Amino acid sequence: MTAKAPGQEAGRPTAPRELPAALTGDRHTGKYAPDGRLFISFRDTTLESPTKGDWVAWVGRYEDIAAGREGQYRVRLMDNHKGGDCAYPAVERLPDGTIVTTTYGHWTPGEPPYIVSVRLQLSELDRVAESR
Repeated sequence: MTAKAPGQEAGRPTAPRELPAALTGDRHTGKYAPDGRLFISFRDTTLESPTKGDWVAWVGRYEDIAAGREGQYRVRLMDNHKGGDCAYPAVERLPDGTIVTTTYGHWTPGEPPYIVSVRLQLSELDRVAESR
């Protein structure tokens, strides 16, 4: 995956650059939180990762992406039980700052896929990340 370099928005083409490894995946969808941080939901496709094939989220700032930094943290939203068959996520931010993200996956072993929504505040994820 690549990111636009500063200046590309102004019509000055620059060479693509790799994104930080914490954003390795596909089907990325994101929203800005009220505090200016980005919440990006996607499917993890990292070759060697405990969350490979799972629905994950990355939290950080645009400046982290532009500078090639890993961001604040990455978390597993749901554990997918059938390879990488999950996560075409939608993400919305409610007026109170709550993030709602919705997608399908094989969340129960041996069961057909189904759709789930996760509602969270970044402050909740911050506490989880800090406890690690």
